[in-house]
Amino acid sequence: MKKYTIIAIVIVGIILGFLTGIYLYRINKMDDEQEYIAKTIEDECTAIGELDEEELANLIQTNNEEEKTSPNCIITLKVYHEACQHLIEKRQNIEEAEVNMTEEELKERFSDWEVQKFTPTEIVLYKEVNEFCNEHYLLKEEDGYITIYKLDENENAEFFDTTEIPTEYLAEEDLEQIRNGIKVYTQKELNKTLEDFE
Repeated sequence: MKKYTIIAIVIVGIILGFLTGIYLYRINKMDDEQEYIAKTIEDECTAIGELDEEELANLIQTNNEEEKTSPNCIITLKVYHEACQHLIEKRQNIEEAEVNMTEEELKERFSDWEVQKFTPTEIVLYKEVNEFCNEHYLLKEEDGYITIYKLDENENAEFFDTTEIPTEYLAEEDLEQIRNGIKVYTQKELNKTLEDFE
């Protein structure tokens, strides 16, 4: 009986010794890894800290130049029309040929535009032209419906479209304005005004 007890104690001792060895090995390995990471970070910080101003400026500039347009980028085109003093904004998805462009490449492609904003997901371009914007509208009543006319630079009205908005349900004040004619500038304002009458 004593013989089996001694054998059992020896086996348990071997297993406990083996598990203790594995535990101590893992702790030692984790300490080595943490020391290596800390040393790597310290070395990188020291390397950047030792750069002179010119090298640091080049590093920053290189990082900035790496910023490129993404496929889901939105371009906003702002055109200021000096003839009528209106700013027209149009948003559009980036074209395939403009994907992965740096800011410098974009400036070359749109050389007659000013780049007001450049990020991988949003670009804003601006320019001024000495032209009439062609987004002048006149809303009037015709045959019981709101009708849209386009105005040229001499205020001449040309039929553009008839809406499905009947004038018979408009408030008296709105009806009076429509009968006198409401001038609206830009497609965006036209849509907003028509929504207000619906």
